[in-house]
Amino acid sequence: HSFVYEKLFSLWNTILYVCLIWTLTVVATVPNFFVGSLEYDPRIYSCTFVQTVSSSYTITVVVIHFILPITVVTFCYLRIWILVIQVRRKVKSEFKPRMKQSDFRNFLTMFVVFVIFAFCWAPLNFIGLAVSINPTEVAPKIPEWLFVVSYF
Repeated sequence: HSFVYEKLFSLWNTILYVCLIWTLTVVATVPNFFVGSLEYDPRIYSCTFVQTVSSSYTITVVVIHFILPITVVTFCYLRIWILVIQVRRKVKSEFKPRMKQSDFRNFLTMFVVFVIFAFCWAPLNFIGLAVSINPTEVAPKIPEWLFVVSYF
């Protein structure tokens, strides 16, 4: 594994990864300037994405930046668990392989990070979807405290 790791995370590849991340960040941010969806919001003391500007744009942002990643990661975790269960069933009970504690800890850490990501971003994204359905009716009905808390 160390050879593969050294190849994947060489100095040159790491620089490319950082550049790719910055490029994707710019690509994700630039459309906001054309839609006019960035404004200062005094409730959260920050420049933020205004969900009421364009329903279709808000839905697109929520799908691409939240629902799609959550779906892909959930699918991957389910496949991992199914594979682990299938392998354990195929192996005879006296030869049950034990998962290394470090592997289990790494898997659990990644899963916890995923759950925290979903838990933290879900309120804001679900509010965005609700508002995008009918901005003039739904937006005023969302309690201000819920909106503010969803950012933190």
